[in-house]
Amino acid sequence: MLSGKIIHSPNYRVSLEGHVVPTEKYDLIKERLVQRKLADDEDFLEPGLPSDELILLVHEREYLEDLKAIRVTRRTWRSELPVNTAIVHSAMYSVSGTVLATEQARQHRFGIHLGGGYHHAFPDHGEGFCYLNDVAIAVRDALNRGICRRPAVVDCDLHQGNGTAVIFAEDPRVMTFSIHQEDIYPLKEKSSLDIGLAAGTGDLDYLRQLEQGMDRVVRFKPDFIFYLAGTDPYKYDKLGGLLLTKKGMNQRDELVLVECAKREIPCVITLAGGYAIELEDTVQLHTQTVAIALSLQRSHP
Repeated sequence: MLSGKIIHSPNYRVSLEGHVVPTEKYDLIKERLVQRKLADDEDFLEPGLPSDELILLVHEREYLEDLKAIRVTRRTWRSELPVNTAIVHSAMYSVSGTVLATEQARQHRFGIHLGGGYHHAFPDHGEGFCYLNDVAIAVRDALNRGICRRPAVVDCDLHQGNGTAVIFAEDPRVMTFSIHQEDIYPLKEKSSLDIGLAAGTGDLDYLRQLEQGMDRVVRFKPDFIFYLAGTDPYKYDKLGGLLLTKKGMNQRDELVLVECAKREIPCVITLAGGYAIELEDTVQLHTQTVAIALSLQRSHP
């Protein structure tokens, strides 16, 4: 049995026939963790639906009402997912999931959420595959409850965390760092630190620039880190042009997570994007991220 709980919900798997988003990955990662004896069934904790008050820490009431009523409006139409009850509820469960993972990180150094990382959601509208910015909500909630005072968001998804950047643009307590492919979606916003990479960037250059970015994060002296561990920088991802190998992705995770463990900074991990040509690659890479965190959790109790 693990010292903490891994957050997972069966509600994350929704029907998206023919869509690039593989929502089945969430259940498959859980199954893989159990198969590899990295976790037992009782090591998982399922989130419930969040309160309106929690969502309203970041999102505007009119937008939340649109989502609750399953309305296609100027606030919801920009998402590249359908507007239906299952998908909206999945987004809501993800909010609670990242908040629960934050509490796990406070108690057990690492909080692992097999979901979340929906960084394109803005206060007043959805974008990309994101309706609610679960990480931003968890950051605001943690600040309000005194869990942290200087959190940093380390976003290693292929795409810039544009919604997160806007949400915290005027909040000096929060550092937002995004390392991403520059020449693709979205229209870029200004994070505290942005590293935009050209298509074709491989392991060595990526890891060198990530290390420089993490040096800047450390200088901020964060007391909590929220890590978006998207697997879409992988070279066989459908949506990207970066060329990280599986070894490079492993080194990326180790670079971020070992830094957190070494400096005793609690870390919340969300999965964010991952759209490899072969679903098995996506599942393997996400499982690898979790395995590194669990290993560090055991060695740095």
